[in-house]
Amino acid sequence: MIKKSIEPQKIEFFPLTPKRWEDFETLFGPNGACAGCWCMWWRMNHKEFTTSGKEGLKNALRTLVHRGVEAGLLAYADGIPAAWVTVAPRMDYVRLETSQILAPVDDQPVWSMPCFFIHKNYRQTGMMGKLIHAAVEYAQAHGAKIMEAYPYEPQKKMSALSIYTGVASTFRKEGFVEVARRSKQRPVMRKEIG
Repeated sequence: MIKKSIEPQKIEFFPLTPKRWEDFETLFGPNGACAGCWCMWWRMNHKEFTTSGKEGLKNALRTLVHRGVEAGLLAYADGIPAAWVTVAPRMDYVRLETSQILAPVDDQPVWSMPCFFIHKNYRQTGMMGKLIHAAVEYAQAHGAKIMEAYPYEPQKKMSALSIYTGVASTFRKEGFVEVARRSKQRPVMRKEIG
């Protein structure tokens, strides 16, 4: 039996703060979503990430949040934690700085949104577009002039967890344009916001 997505009446977005940490844990579940990443993959080098373990990754993000870093936005659907997008200046993401495929396009300062997580109950509801829109507004409010993203350009149907960086067609609908492509399935996309 296929479970239907829940169509929320009201969606709200809030930065991840210590006050909202428990909601973040609820959304990610006991295993930390996406194989226990706790959304730290982009923020650590390979060695740090692979040696940290799930609890270490969770603690690393919790430490960042309790230091006052707003690591991303939580989406609430009718008051329930439903989705997540990480958003910050590109330089906050170590993996972007060391990736050949996602290397900087130029020397302009940009903000990035490299990762999303949508609870299975809220997939296929347009939540991805709403997360992108909210992340752009958040970055703009913090002085960003350019938003950058690294979505997949799926060649075939992929699992929801495989497209954790988003889907290119959704970014296009939100006004993003491709500015580089160093991999068949991974365009670098941007939107001027300021």
